[in-house]
Amino acid sequence: MCKLKKLKEKAQSIVNRVSNDPQGRYHLRYEFYKKYGDHFIKGKKGLGNSELAFIDWEIKRGTLNALNDHYSGSPWWRAVNSHFLYLGTLAQLIKESGQTFLDLPVPVIFWLAYMDKPNERSWYRAHNSSIISGYMEADSLAFHENIYEQYLMNIVFYRLLYAQSMVEGVSFGILGKLFANPRGCAVSIITDIEAFYPSNYPLSKQDIKYVMHNAHNLMGVIEDVFDKVFILPHLNELYTKASKWNNSPMVLKFITNNKPIYPISLHEFNDNHFSKKLTTTIINIV
Repeated sequence: MCKLKKLKEKAQSIVNRVSNDPQGRYHLRYEFYKKYGDHFIKGKKGLGNSELAFIDWEIKRGTLNALNDHYSGSPWWRAVNSHFLYLGTLAQLIKESGQTFLDLPVPVIFWLAYMDKPNERSWYRAHNSSIISGYMEADSLAFHENIYEQYLMNIVFYRLLYAQSMVEGVSFGILGKLFANPRGCAVSIITDIEAFYPSNYPLSKQDIKYVMHNAHNLMGVIEDVFDKVFILPHLNELYTKASKWNNSPMVLKFITNNKPIYPISLHEFNDNHFSKKLTTTIINIV
């Protein structure tokens, strides 16, 4: 058996062991950043700060719970997270093996580059290319989530790309600077704000109003400004640039005419996927 195949199997085995253990998933990445988080051991979370805060949000929502749990997790969120864990773990195993391999997945190459030279830009490229790959891997599962959860997937995604844009030196609005640095605590703060990142899975009625930008309160207005003023007008350009930063041309499948359209499975996708579903369901939450 070739050496790379053995490392892939080992990485998959490590991820499988924590599949039904949300805290185990968190711990796997926590241990990674203790080694490769750049100043993590000095009492600072360093470059693992924002990622760990996001995983913590997923855990609090219950999306990473076992599927047979009393509060069942989400097949889609679990799959994206598992694929993300696999790519990072495989890169770590390759790094620590001291071996060099050709034809590695793009995210693995980016994680190896990050471990060699940890900084904000190398982190975003490793992290975001892994998330993009995870979205593609779990695309068919996304259709099993309701339309509002699908819409949240797009919101989470474009906010992540927006944060990366600031580190890549492209400004789509000054608010990106508030949470662009993965070393900071902004992700931890913003994921505690229900209007931005709801804590319920499945989404509550109020959560849906926030996700649909239809909450008529102060936090809803702030969320509207954040997304509609600073991010949404620039989606085509943002996704195009992100496809290049992360060497992930599949990102361009996630958008059409400046509208996010994930999930994209060809057997179910059509140009009006969101407009049709949202038109028929939005009246239920107004």
